[in-house]
Amino acid sequence: MSNSSIWVWPFELIEKIGEGGMGVVYKARYVKDDRMFAVKLIPKEISNPTLLARFEREIAVLKSLRHPNIVRAFGGVCEDKQRFYAMELVEGGTLWDKIRSAGYLEWQKVTDYGQQMCAALAYAHGKKIVHRDIKPNNFLINRAGQVKLSDFGLVSVMSEARLTADGRTMGTIQYMSPEQIRGKPPLNHASDLYSLGCVFYEMLTGHPPFDYDNPGQTLHAHLNEKPKPISEFNRECPAQLERLVHQLLEKKIEDRPASAVEVAERLSKIRISPHLIETTVAATSGTKLGSQAPPRSESNQKHDSLIKAAERSFGLFWIAVCASFLIWSAVSVVGFFQADPGVDLWVQTMYEHPDEHVRAAAATNLAKLSSRYQYLDDELMKVIEDENAAVEVRVNAIMGLGENGKDISRYQTRLIKVAKVGSDERVRSAASRLITNFR
Repeated sequence: MSNSSIWVWPFELIEKIGEGGMGVVYKARYVKDDRMFAVKLIPKEISNPTLLARFEREIAVLKSLRHPNIVRAFGGVCEDKQRFYAMELVEGGTLWDKIRSAGYLEWQKVTDYGQQMCAALAYAHGKKIVHRDIKPNNFLINRAGQVKLSDFGLVSVMSEARLTADGRTMGTIQYMSPEQIRGKPPLNHASDLYSLGCVFYEMLTGHPPFDYDNPGQTLHAHLNEKPKPISEFNRECPAQLERLVHQLLEKKIEDRPASAVEVAERLSKIRISPHLIETTVAATSGTKLGSQAPPRSESNQKHDSLIKAAERSFGLFWIAVCASFLIWSAVSVVGFFQADPGVDLWVQTMYEHPDEHVRAAAATNLAKLSSRYQYLDDELMKVIEDENAAVEVRVNAIMGLGENGKDISRYQTRLIKVAKVGSDERVRSAASRLITNFR
């Protein structure tokens, strides 16, 4: 151990990985088992009561948030001059790093990241939480491409008084909504959506919509100017995506999308419906939306029918993706201050969610968790035996039970019974195949 190590028990602070107005973030070793975490602390010399209260609010808010696209906090200390909390370590960089490295991002990547960003905001907004500092630096991206929203230091709770005691406007000016600039409380989810539009704009162009050398000019632009079309900087951006971003940047709250869920659904529709995508290149070559299209072949008509079916189900698709992310995140980190409740919540989802496809997705992904939480195999077996459960859920549970060469000998007698007397042929066949493969 280096003599220069910094300690905030029970952590050894290894290296500084971030710094801002709300504290310093370190990569840290949890000394009891050598796991690595991120630790955010306020230096002891900081005594501003508003800043300290805001830090304590951040700890309380983060501990209440359990979502795969929000950085997980595990607990902290606010005693005397020792103020810090531990959170999961996300290694892979920030969204800002990605933009700076690439210049700007491909539109497909924007829709993929964007849906995850919206999932985080939809969850927070559902809990009446407004982030108030949405910007590329506050979205972390791990090595698997999962986006996680961080830094809730400026958070406010809808209908509650703000912690900015002197009434000053707080945030980052390149991403600040008009109502946030005017300082007219209370802010609501629409302010975060405007800031999200600024982030999307930067992802697609390489720079925020308004970024003048003079801060006052930047603030004035948010209040009074229209951003330049994205197509001036990125000719491959789909027209519908450009329209969505500009709608997020509307000055009036009522002109923006109604919610983060709506934004996510529109991103999903753009992503999975290629025939709806009109790139700027197509637009400038004479092809316009609403123009007369040439007659389509029978194969193209069949293709269009499939696309329309996909459009009808894109909302379900997004729900299933979010479900998969939530289940996946449960295996990635287990808290040291308290047990992770996410796994049990998704066992409940497998049994009780009103949508059969979401229940089936839960069964599939819970099987992946069973290598860490062995009791989940028992839950899968229960749903396999449940004649009232949906067939797709039961089949997925059977397939999951046999994944990765797991030893299922303790379930063999019960599986044989399902294979012989089960009421559904698909379930019987799946159980028979699993028994045969195990032998």
